[in-house]
Amino acid sequence: MSNRNKVVVRIYGQEYTMVGSEPREYMQKVANYVDDKMVDIAKKNKKLSTAMIAVLTSLNIADEYFKLKAQLEALEKEAMQPLYELDRVRGQLAAVTAEAEAQCMEYREIIHSLEEEIKKLSADGQGNQVLWKENEGLREALHEKDQEIEKIRKINEDLQNKLFDMQIKYVQSRKELEAFIESFDGEGKK
Repeated sequence: MSNRNKVVVRIYGQEYTMVGSEPREYMQKVANYVDDKMVDIAKKNKKLSTAMIAVLTSLNIADEYFKLKAQLEALEKEAMQPLYELDRVRGQLAAVTAEAEAQCMEYREIIHSLEEEIKKLSADGQGNQVLWKENEGLREALHEKDQEIEKIRKINEDLQNKLFDMQIKYVQSRKELEAFIESFDGEGKK
């Protein structure tokens, strides 16, 4: 059993039999579109032969096709831009997160070192002044590390916000692309 449909259409006063896998309504719509274009061109210049009208109609339809194809490609490119930006922001986020984790490890090592030094000096009973100075130095180092971690957290938060914005732009671009494709399909079927 064949899925082929057959329909007789009229284009510029001539009957043609179309055979295809598309629905009959679609094939009739395509034929009507070509007929309308040929009639329109024939009205503009009454001296043209049928062959010339057919060629000019083909050129006009090809022109429409290439313009719509260029629009579609531009929209697809525009729709992909948020994805590229999203990947870039994800890479930045991963780098900042890795840096924050490294800073946290360093911070923990400093705390551990401070605790070990305190235990050591307390057990010895000597060097309270030395311990105090080292303790102050370590506290300053910890304070600097805390500030660095806070900066990294802010950068991380900004990157997460950018990532969210890029996801929203991607969804919007995708909707615009789908709407364009839908309208393109609608125009092509007229």
